Amino acid sequence: MTNIPDIWRRVARAACLAASAVAIATSATAQDVQRIAAVVNEEVISIFDVQQRTQIVISSSGLPNTAETQRRVAPQVLRSLIDEALQTQEAERLNIRVNQNEIDDAIGRIEQTNRIPAGRFEDFLRRRGVSVEAAIDQIRANIAWQKLLSRTVVPTIEIGEEEIDTVIARIDATRGVEEYRVGEILLPVDNPADAGDIRDLARRLVQQIRTGADFAGVARQFSKSATAATGGDVGWIQPGELEPALNQAITALDVGGVSDPIDTADGIQIVTLIDRRTNDGPDESERAVELRQMLLLIDSQAPATEVEATLARARTLTEGVSGCTDFAAIAEENGTPQPSEPARFQLKDLAPQLREIVQDQPIGQPSEPIRQPAGVQVVMVCERQQNLGPDRDQIRQTLLRERVGMLSRRYLRDLRRAAFVDLRV
Repeated sequence: MTNIPDIWRRVARAACLAASAVAIATSATAQDVQRIAAVVNEEVISIFDVQQRTQIVISSSGLPNTAETQRRVAPQVLRSLIDEALQTQEAERLNIRVNQNEIDDAIGRIEQTNRIPAGRFEDFLRRRGVSVEAAIDQIRANIAWQKLLSRTVVPTIEIGEEEIDTVIARIDATRGVEEYRVGEILLPVDNPADAGDIRDLARRLVQQIRTGADFAGVARQFSKSATAATGGDVGWIQPGELEPALNQAITALDVGGVSDPIDTADGIQIVTLIDRRTNDGPDESERAVELRQMLLLIDSQAPATEVEATLARARTLTEGVSGCTDFAAIAEENGTPQPSEPARFQLKDLAPQLREIVQDQPIGQPSEPIRQPAGVQVVMVCERQQNLGPDRDQIRQTLLRERVGMLSRRYLRDLRRAAFVDLRV
């Protein structure tokens, strides 16, 4: 077994040699590019593989396609290829397969995210000198690893209601506080001896992002956080939610700004401030209600006696009616067609008179008849949104994503430790 403490130092040296092969690829012979860069548990990674992945990384992240850039990113490219080999081998060991439909769906999402016309993904790659086969290999490896995590890691994670309550309590306790929407790039440092090389890469990435490279594209290719799939978008956070160094960096940024590399417990991170806002309390007018209505038609110019008679009829029809099912049947019988499901509105979208009635109307009880231009209306609130605060499902997914990301990195670290990695360049 390869000595683990110096694997990534050797990877860095090997990748620098591989980068040289990439830089002179236009004059290299087929024999040169097919030289072995590394062997991972008997699986070969060639100089050609490094070259093709480098082109993908540079093209998709908006980095300048220069020999210097190739040299800088080569260590991370080779690390990624070794990690993908380990992930794919583990997926195969667990009999996890990726079918063509899953690859096609992933390509469709890539096309949508990058505004590529549907079905033109391969043309898009070829115009940029990127190998279609290499891109598909990367997509397949990512899908396999996500399926592996879904099968082996996600079922072991439980997000308790008390954890969600704690997050909601923290949010409620900080009303009026400024919030930040943050993007991140995480470069893990599994071995302290590798920190210098990884920090050099991080500085280079920051420099390129500040001069125009796409942060989301760089995150998708380089970040090892669970947010990489969404371009590094962490979502909205509040001061104190992240490590002190990250909080300090974020609060000092202008919108669109990018931090210098930051040493954290998980590795070296780069953050960007996507947006900021004040954490205001919930707006009561945004509360949703589900309604059914009955309308007894009378002319807008009807005499007062006819209006009073229709109001009395509406009261008689709905007297003793309880629940939206019975109410809907009465309304149908009296000329008001009913949809299969109650209509859903936010209070702010209702006319002032109707809003005033339904915001306090008991659920399942008919309202007092209301004179409208077209007739007499009776409404019933079938359901009223109770919680205007943070979405519990969204919080649950955020906590789950963070937990999966942490356990994924541990899983991969264990695979590296058990692996045989032989570097040949």
